[in-house]
Amino acid sequence: MSIYGLIDEILTPVGIPVFPIAKKGTPTTYITYSQYAEESALIINDKETHTGYYIQVDLWTKDNMKYVELSEKIKKALVDAGFIRRASADLYETDTQIYHKGMRFYYVYKQSN
Repeated sequence: MSIYGLIDEILTPVGIPVFPIAKKGTPTTYITYSQYAEESALIINDKETHTGYYIQVDLWTKDNMKYVELSEKIKKALVDAGFIRRASADLYETDTQIYHKGMRFYYVYKQSN
């Protein structure tokens, strides 16, 4: 499974649409995610056996009452799955009037043989 497939599997149970990189359609509450860096995390006998991924997950919603609850669900789902939380920021997009939570995580993925 790819890192994108893994993130989809982890975040789908949150109960809102999940999209890699960019939203499709017209949902007003959704999650996007992307990889912003990748590195070898472990090399054995000149072969990469583990890859480290730096991932950004973004929550977008116009519902300020759901904002905190959903961001906590996202964080918990990823941390419970072994992702390490690196940073987060609370943002408000004035042009679209949407609440935006940017969250960054690190994950080490074991390569299948």
